[in-house]
Order: sequence, then C-alpha cells, then structure tokens
Amino acid sequence: MVRAVIFDLDGTLRANQPEGFEAFVEYAGRVGIQLTERQIKICEREAHRYWASAQADVDLARYDKRSFWVNYNQILLNAMNVRNCEDCAQRIQDFFEHYEPQDVVFADTRPVLTQLKRAGYILGLVSNREEALQPIVEQYGFTEFFDFTLSAGEAGCYKPDPRIFYRALELAGGLDPEEAVYIGDNFFADVVGPLNIGMDAILVDPRDVFERYYTRRVKRLREVLALIPVHEWA
Repeated sequence: MVRAVIFDLDGTLRANQPEGFEAFVEYAGRVGIQLTERQIKICEREAHRYWASAQADVDLARYDKRSFWVNYNQILLNAMNVRNCEDCAQRIQDFFEHYEPQDVVFADTRPVLTQLKRAGYILGLVSNREEALQPIVEQYGFTEFFDFTLSAGEAGCYKPDPRIFYRALELAGGLDPEEAVYIGDNFFADVVGPLNIGMDAILVDPRDVFERYYTRRVKRLREVLALIPVHEWA
C-alpha cells in the first residue's frame, strides 16, 4: 500500500514561464533555426538528461556564467544535429540575456495536494535545489501540505542518486520503497532514480517527450489522482 507521495518542485508543482526550454526553441527560431517536432522532442530529452547528469556540475566548475550557458546551448544544438551555424549558440544566449520568466505555481498544484492530504497520505517535497526547501514552501503557501522537505544540498547528493530517495523515505517515517511514489517531470532524475530503489514513479510529461520511454505518465498534474487511490482513510 502506498503511504507517501513525494513530489519534485521545479517543472512539477511550479515553473518559470516561459520555461527555459520553450525560450530556447523560440530563440533558435529567431536566429534562423527552424526546428522540426522531432528535433524539439530530442532537444527537450537532452535538456532533461543533461540536468540529471554529473556533467552539469563539471561544466559549472569549468566555465564562467555566460560560457556555461553558451556551452549548454551548443549541447542542445548538437543533440538535434544542427550544423553549419558556428555562432548560433552565442546568438541564442544573447536573447537569454533578456529572459525574464514569471514564477508560476501550476493551477493543478494546490487542488492535487489538498486531495492527497485529505486522503491521509504523507506528503514530501524533494528537489535538486541546493538551498533548503522550507522557505520556498512558505513562499508558495504550501506549509499545510508537506510533512517533510529535502533538497539536494541537504542530502549531499542529487537525483537520481539513490541516497536522496532513501533519505526521503527515512523522513517519511522509515517507509519501505514500495510504500511511496515519486512524482516529477524529469525522466532521468525523477523516474530512473526512484525505480532503481524499488519506488514507484509517475512522470509529468505534457508534450509526450518520453512516450517511448515510460508508461506511467500524465500530461497534467491533476491526472495523477487517477493513478493514486484517493479516499478518506479511517
């Protein structure tokens, strides 16, 4: 029986809008790169793969801020097999210098958390952010919902490292992996990680980017309620 539902934060409960990936596609178009639907999906998968890998930390230590993002842009362009555009990564980054997204909590977030809390589930928040999550929970008005929070900085490791998920299970009351489900938007961090320790996972995949990778997927957060028993516990 599932007793705990553990959530990712960024891209799952809240996001920058437009998201960085959406801005990248728009800016690529502005520099003359017309991407196909297939290329866009490849690009988004590569973005997810990159941020769930150790390479991100290596590059952060290697480059200054602008050079890091130019390198990241080039990684995405290479993944899509975009060639013959030597300065495209630089030009895309020029547009990002004026990128000012809005901080948005998804409309589904509070209703979903409310229903799961009323159903008696232990709710947790686990994110790859460095800083502690409790101030963020307070900022978004989520204090009433979460029984515990855990950031990568506090855990000393990043998703998909098994240790962060085992630590989350300890904070949930010493649960076994099969007693919890993790919900996130990054297949490589939020699905691979939990599955590797025997925990269930649900992927929020609004653009069907991981359609061929995983079946436990939803397009919108509210659809997770159809996959998790929601009832009043005695």
